[in-house]
Amino acid sequence: MRLTSVWTSVVQVFSFLTFSSPEDGNDLSSQRPQFPIPLENVHHHPPSPHHPIPPISNHAAEDVVPLYTGGKEHSYMVNDHPVVGTPKSPQEGGPGGGLNCHYPEMQDWEPCYSPENRTCWLKHKHNDKRIDVMTDYENEWEIPKGKVRKFYLEVSEQPIAPDGTTMEHGKVFNRTYPGPWLEACWGDWIEVTVKNNLRWNGTSVHWHGFRQFESFHMDGVNGITECPIAPGDTFTYRFRAMQYGSAWYHSHYSLQYGDGLLGPITIYGPSTANFEADEAFRPLLLTDWNHRSVFEDWPLMLKSGVAPSMTNILINGVGQFGSGGKQKEKYTLYLDEGKKHLLILINTAVDTTFVFSIDNHTMEVIEMDFVPIVPYNTTNLKIGIGQRYHVLVHGLENPYEAERYGNYWMRVIPARKCSKFPYGPDEQMGIFRYNTTYQTMASAPDPMSEPPLYETNCADEPLDKLVPKIPWTVGNPVNIDPNVDPKKLPANESYIFNVGLTMSGGPNTSTPYIPDDQPYARWDMHIAPFRINFSDPTLLSLSSLDSLITKPHLDIVTLPISNPDDDKWIWMVITAPDKVPTEGARIFFPAAHPIHLHGHDFAVLRQSSKNWYDDPDIGHIGEGKRWFTPDKLNCDNERLDCENPTRRDVVLLPASGYVVIAFKADNPGAWILHCHIAFHASSGLAMQIIENKDLIPAIMEKDKPVIEEKCRKWREWYGEPKNLWDWHEPKHFQDDSGV
Repeated sequence: MRLTSVWTSVVQVFSFLTFSSPEDGNDLSSQRPQFPIPLENVHHHPPSPHHPIPPISNHAAEDVVPLYTGGKEHSYMVNDHPVVGTPKSPQEGGPGGGLNCHYPEMQDWEPCYSPENRTCWLKHKHNDKRIDVMTDYENEWEIPKGKVRKFYLEVSEQPIAPDGTTMEHGKVFNRTYPGPWLEACWGDWIEVTVKNNLRWNGTSVHWHGFRQFESFHMDGVNGITECPIAPGDTFTYRFRAMQYGSAWYHSHYSLQYGDGLLGPITIYGPSTANFEADEAFRPLLLTDWNHRSVFEDWPLMLKSGVAPSMTNILINGVGQFGSGGKQKEKYTLYLDEGKKHLLILINTAVDTTFVFSIDNHTMEVIEMDFVPIVPYNTTNLKIGIGQRYHVLVHGLENPYEAERYGNYWMRVIPARKCSKFPYGPDEQMGIFRYNTTYQTMASAPDPMSEPPLYETNCADEPLDKLVPKIPWTVGNPVNIDPNVDPKKLPANESYIFNVGLTMSGGPNTSTPYIPDDQPYARWDMHIAPFRINFSDPTLLSLSSLDSLITKPHLDIVTLPISNPDDDKWIWMVITAPDKVPTEGARIFFPAAHPIHLHGHDFAVLRQSSKNWYDDPDIGHIGEGKRWFTPDKLNCDNERLDCENPTRRDVVLLPASGYVVIAFKADNPGAWILHCHIAFHASSGLAMQIIENKDLIPAIMEKDKPVIEEKCRKWREWYGEPKNLWDWHEPKHFQDDSGV
């Protein structure tokens, strides 16, 4: 991969897009908002029989609904069409308050969402039916029918200085870091056109956490669902927002997101607890940061086998470092006394789990990932890479009693053994203030508040706290035969996956790994370290699946064929062994990994820090042999939680431990399962799951020509050696897994 920093284009500004540009060449870290304003109800894509895009409405002029609320949250009817106004704090600025969620095709419905009742979204005019927090958001016929919202993103290279120190090789969306906040409504169809202005790299954009029901080919994983977007080319992603909540979009091309290619996205919908009008903040993106490009760090990691240390922590691209950073203000938000405020927390880090807290304040947790949960209160929150939480911050009745100036630290603490910094970074990353007069002052006093005592160990939030509002009952696995030893299964039918390191590649081998001057230690979780072929994505090669399965580096698991309408459950055991088992050149040592599955929420049936395998050196009998032999991997086992377990799309695999997860086989596609530590995924800690392959061709039939044309352009660009950063040795172009 090439990290070179080249200014390659002039940003094009369209009538349906506005965004801020930096006031100087380097500093993109200000808190001013960037607004990609979507065009609504416009589309140029043939409707899919599975997800018909609503026609362009021909309502009279008086039916046109403003895009935003105008600064005051309220819901209303426009003739027969419900409009749900969404909350946004005036501090976020922008073009006039929260987004208006307009449903022109739902004439029999009216809004019921308000500060007094956040659990309801729409109610039927003529009966008791409601669309609310208890609505099955995985059923496309139950969710509201929204509008088409279009966005435009340009991928470019430029120096950025989010903490006052310049990183020369930044890669950003729309010349901003983080990228623009994309906002849409529950049930909307989303279209995002991405243009690649990079000089040496392709790109692809993944919409983290989105189920992509029957739109798997829009998941944005190059080498699996698509070819990369070639430099100079554009591609439009189209999918429906069936879930609601918040997530992030990021490049899934190699390590690119670690250099800045990421941004937040919010889908407005109901909540499981009430909060006041217009008391909602933009998402807070928590990330670790280096002053070197990740592409500079990657070869050093490959050579040493040790992940690089991180330098700093950022909130929404704001941090402080050295003398330059001291001139930058802390990220600051203002609270109202005695009110509840919606705060959205997203971990977009490369290598760090965080513990978030606000001195002297309680947070009421109401949503994790895209799953609404039964609310619970806490003073601190553990957030793994890729995980998201919606919390209500309870404003103090008398904020000047605990701290004389009414100022409180917002702390972002790296979790122990889930982070790597050469010295302790500043944990006092932001400030909550109550005195709004500080907004007009040249400088305001720092908080004098003290944090409460709490654990900062490497862990997820306790499973017993994360109770989904809509209950699931998990069924027994269809992919586990209780009478078959899992070691005797074909590799593509495995259900136990061991995370470890493998000495792979080297001269005179048939493996595709680069560099190949010697064997290198690479992470893997299945057959071999994962590596895709940019030019030959899995979805376009399913007719040769039997051949693909024989290639260890593609790490393919095929699921039993089933009717997606049936209640079929797939179970997976993922382990992080300490030093056992010993299998050839594999190396096992304890390390925690945030494991992310595309295309599904999964149920967490068990999460344990105990070893799955035996350790004869110390006489330890692993929990796998003791409690979870194939005949006991079912819901009759009381040690597995099948009744409304925690469900999400990222779970922390404990060091030396294991997780047992389950998901419904109801979403055909090619999905990647991977560690969200960026360096581990690039090293090969990933695998792909082919689900109901026979149903895939019909679903993607209308879009297949577009994907094939995209691949043709990529192959044409890649086929010209002068486009490659090392044109003397084209094979050096891809020196990692590709994802």
